[in-house]
Amino acid sequence: MTDKQSSMSVNKHVLTHDLNLRQFSNTAVFLRDRLFVLSPSAQNQHNWFDLSKVNIDRYKEKPYKGFLVVRFFDKFLVADLDRFIREMMPADLYVLPSSGRAHWKFNIKFSNSTHYIINQQNPNKRYPIREFSVHQLQNLLNKKA
Repeated sequence: MTDKQSSMSVNKHVLTHDLNLRQFSNTAVFLRDRLFVLSPSAQNQHNWFDLSKVNIDRYKEKPYKGFLVVRFFDKFLVADLDRFIREMMPADLYVLPSSGRAHWKFNIKFSNSTHYIINQQNPNKRYPIREFSVHQLQNLLNKKA
């Protein structure tokens, strides 16, 4: 298994078993009824992750209730997906590599007892994000289902 595959698998069982979500293909998208959970994994020394434009476009296809659940090592960092997109993902600030797959790049920082997500293309964009336990995530997603 490659490092990327290992990283993508971290705490995936929590999403698929404990939260009863189903993974969409081999993506960071997990679904249940009208719930859309975008769950990238940040398991690297620079605390970075990216979100693809394809997955954001997929979210906008249907009237989902969306959440960003970053699997940050052994933690789950959670945000309302609509608000996160609005505040942190300007349409003109994505990266377009040679592969042609547009995405936004982010880093996670910890400061003053709070986790923040920083947009790599505009480091002035900082988004405070809350840490949730598995039980808190279950309660949140079951209320929204």
